Amino acid sequence: MNFSDMTFSTETVRWLVTVALGIYSWFIGRQAASAAELLDLRTRITTLEADMKQVPSQQQLHALALNVSDLRGSVEAMGQRIDPLVRVMDRIETHLLNKKD
Repeated sequence: MNFSDMTFSTETVRWLVTVALGIYSWFIGRQAASAAELLDLRTRITTLEADMKQVPSQQQLHALALNVSDLRGSVEAMGQRIDPLVRVMDRIETHLLNKKD
C-alpha cells in the first residue's frame, strides 16, 4: 500500500462523512419543520374550538326560525288591523282639506 492509495481512502472517508452530515442535517431540518407545523396546527385548532363555542346550535337556530315566522305573522296581522285606520285617516284628511277651501 502506497501513499496515493491512502490519500484516496481518506478522500472517500471525507466524502462519506460529508454525505452522512448532509443527510443528518436534512432529516433534523425536516423534523423541526414538522414540529413547527404541528404547533401551528394546534394553535389553529384551539382558535377554531374557541370560535365554535360561540356559534349557535342547530336547535337554537330552529327555535330562532320559529320565532321569526311567528313575528312575521304578528306583523302581518298588525298590518291588516292598521289598513282600515289608514283609510279613515285618509278620509279625515280629505275632509279637512276640502273644508279649508
